[in-house]
Amino acid sequence: MTDSIISLRIDKKTLNRMRMNDEINWSAFLRKCLNQKLEKMKETENSFDTEKARKALDDANKIRKSGVFKGERTGVEIIREWREKRR
Repeated sequence: MTDSIISLRIDKKTLNRMRMNDEINWSAFLRKCLNQKLEKMKETENSFDTEKARKALDDANKIRKSGVFKGERTGVEIIREWREKRR
């Protein structure tokens, strides 16, 4: 594996605090943090929220049964109306 280099901009206060703790390998620490965050994001991306999907289905069924598609309003107007109703 070949490593790549990235730059990170931090404020002077943070840099000074890091320098006071120079026993810590900050590069290794940040690599570990980045990998943990990426793994957590990967888990979240692959999870399927059944409850959210069920609510979306219920909303779609309500819209379909309401008869809003019978008329002269545009799809944009209908979507805006339903978004306002959810608030």
